[in-house]
Amino acid sequence: MSLADFQPPCPFTTFSRSLTFPNYKSFRVQERVRQISGHLARSSTLATSRSDTNEDIMARGTAPSAAAENDASKEQITRDGPPREGFKRCAVCKADTVPVQPGGLDSTVPDKYNQLIPAPSPPLKQHPEFRHCMPPEAPVYGHFSLFTAGSIEMGAAVQWQQRLADHLRDLPITMTNPRRGKWDPNVDAKRSDAAFFNQVEWELDALTHADVICYFFDCATVSPVTLMELGLWAHSGKIIVCCDQRYWRQGNVEIVCERYNIPYVSSFKALVPAVREMMTRKGLQVDAHGNFCGKGTGQEKVETRPGVTKQDMWWKVYADSNEDRRAKGLPDL
Repeated sequence: MSLADFQPPCPFTTFSRSLTFPNYKSFRVQERVRQISGHLARSSTLATSRSDTNEDIMARGTAPSAAAENDASKEQITRDGPPREGFKRCAVCKADTVPVQPGGLDSTVPDKYNQLIPAPSPPLKQHPEFRHCMPPEAPVYGHFSLFTAGSIEMGAAVQWQQRLADHLRDLPITMTNPRRGKWDPNVDAKRSDAAFFNQVEWELDALTHADVICYFFDCATVSPVTLMELGLWAHSGKIIVCCDQRYWRQGNVEIVCERYNIPYVSSFKALVPAVREMMTRKGLQVDAHGNFCGKGTGQEKVETRPGVTKQDMWWKVYADSNEDRRAKGLPDL
């Protein structure tokens, strides 16, 4: 078989569509092999189609049907001109292989890996001072603010931001959420693009203003911007991180959190009570009626480069139980 005839064992897709987790210790290597194979197969020196040519089919003694020809044409990838409907171009290979989530960033995304927990039932009564702010409108800040930094992946990530809002809407806080509903997938991620520039500026301003920053890594995404923002605010003393063990860079995230004494949990189920406690520790005080009654005077002071201290690592009580780990296909501790 010549190099030009090489076909990958399965077509490359983004992490958000292709990840399966039969064994969390081996899936990273398998997925990387698929990724590299897919990029090689689409490079300009190799075959440009994932489907057999008519010559290949005739060589096996069968002729393509009209339906097969139509299906094959739909599978053709392009590097020139407008991308295929429902796809955008990969930043690495420039082929139109990255799916665009239909319905925008607020469309329903199936929780295939059971990362989230249901919304409260019945719904929590919304506090009069609870605000859920999204760009492009400027946030309306109250006494305390929480920024939801985490996976969006052009709308492919699960709707964790809204689910977190469902569990916190009884608090007098401003929740700033960068996951805007309407977003043009063809916006150029360059400083010269006004829409992109304004979005990034909105996020940076909200991150700076936030009393607490909450990170959530969807295990079926790559989330490079979330990784960057984690590094940006790791020294701040105001962040809390939720990272599933199945996330492709979970080890990096956990080690960074250990180094800088960052509250860290492994599941959304643990994140909800942990972020409530984090906000309390950062000064959110409410009276018996749930109304804001002032920040405390004993807020934590953070060193320039805080190290790991074994004292008062309060978030450890939210660690996954062995039952939780088994549900994710992970071994017991």
